[in-house]
Order: sequence, then C-alpha cells, then structure tokens
Amino acid sequence: MLGTSMLVRSAGDRTDVLAVAREVPAGQEITPEDLTTAAVADDPALRPVKASEKASVIGRRATTPLHPGELLTDAQVHGGKTLPAGQELVAVEVQRGAAPVDALAAGDKVKIVSTPGKDEPVSTSKSQSAPDQIAAQIVKVGTPNASGAVVVQVSVASTDSSVLAARAATGRVAIVLASKG
Repeated sequence: MLGTSMLVRSAGDRTDVLAVAREVPAGQEITPEDLTTAAVADDPALRPVKASEKASVIGRRATTPLHPGELLTDAQVHGGKTLPAGQELVAVEVQRGAAPVDALAAGDKVKIVSTPGKDEPVSTSKSQSAPDQIAAQIVKVGTPNASGAVVVQVSVASTDSSVLAARAATGRVAIVLASKG
C-alpha cells in the first residue's frame, strides 16, 4: 500500500521538456516545427532541455540526426545560434586565472589577448606596443576541467578566426571582458 502511494505521488512530479517532432538531419537549423513538448517524471539520470528553454534552441543546429519522439538534450544541438555572415566560431581553452569565467555570459563582448610564454619577459614599458588582441563575442562558456582550464566558444570575424585558432592552440591567450555597462 505504501509503495503504491509513493508511485502515484511521484507520477505527479513531472517536468515539461522538449522532444523531437520530426526528423532533423545533423547540421540542419532547428525550427519551432521540429520540436514538441513532453511531460516526464523528474529523473536525475535524464537531462532533457526544459520546454521553457525552447526559444534558446530555435536557430541552433543539430549536432546529430534527431528522430521523432526523442527527448532533446543540449549535446544534440550546436552550442550557439547560427552565426551572422562574416563570423566564425572558435573554441579557446583558457587556463585558470586567464579569464573572468564566472563573469562571462553568452553575448558578452571580449578581447582575446596574446600572452607571453612561461620564460618570456613581460614588458612594463608604456612605449612598447600593446599585445596582439582580437575582438570577439562569447557564444558559450564551458565548465572548468580538473586543472581549472575552461573552453570558451567565441564568435570572431572570419578574417581573425585562423589567427585566433592558432594562438589558442598554443594556450597563450587570455580573455578580457569589456564593460557590460
């Protein structure tokens, strides 16, 4: 009797989540017609996108083929909306302390600054030119790994993407947040 009572009570704890309404090939932009809602029991093993987040999914691209009836997860959609013409997405891994990661959010304007290597001196002269920097906009901020490094996805001008990718590969970059005022 107690088990039945618990089962009936837990069946009422449901959350509205996004489900796939029709086939969506990998790489295709997700439209409102591609999605529907489903009510599922709360389960920490499941991590579907909440129905309330639908607007943030529209315009993003499927990273894998989506099939009708599947619950939609963040891993199945590209990290950001489709980029404007002339912009490209670059992943930049920044080491602990090289970015104000707790203050960064999607849409923030930032500068990606080249930093010296471990054994290279840092100039303190004001007459020397400033370090190389590239203007960017935050698309997504990852979760810190065990060493504190964080992958930050940024949108940059297509003319800067190759340079930034090369700099990011060396690990010698820092992110400077512009004023949000």
